[in-house]
Amino acid sequence: MDAPAAWARGRLPDGDGRVVSLDINGLALDCTVPAGDGEPDGVTSFGLLAASLSSCTAMSVRTFLHRFDLDSATVEVDVALEAGPPPVLHRRVGLAADLDADARAQLAAVVDSTPVTVLLRDALVIVTHLEVGAGPQLEVDSASTS
Repeated sequence: MDAPAAWARGRLPDGDGRVVSLDINGLALDCTVPAGDGEPDGVTSFGLLAASLSSCTAMSVRTFLHRFDLDSATVEVDVALEAGPPPVLHRRVGLAADLDADARAQLAAVVDSTPVTVLLRDALVIVTHLEVGAGPQLEVDSASTS
């Protein structure tokens, strides 16, 4: 096998423990197996999934801004999982930048084609709300994109 682009190892000790010790590309992190229906304590597997989409989207937006010499701005990406069926990831991309209609459309296309979006969209629905500057907001439904 070629060198992996990313790797992770999870270790759950024998017994009834609820904390998986993770090693993600050399970073130690604990992941909690949720108990019941309430708000989970700490990082969960689904939280890591949401974080993957959030971080990949933020990096792709920043790359888009740099590539087209657009004003840099803080990028905020919130992702929430709705269990479904079907499962739905709700993604809000906030960017305090003034973009014209063409740049907004290009940004929507970039957000809809991030590597993690492409990886996930055949397994679940991703609904995206772009909040850019003060102009009209866009909604992108990644499930309908081929």
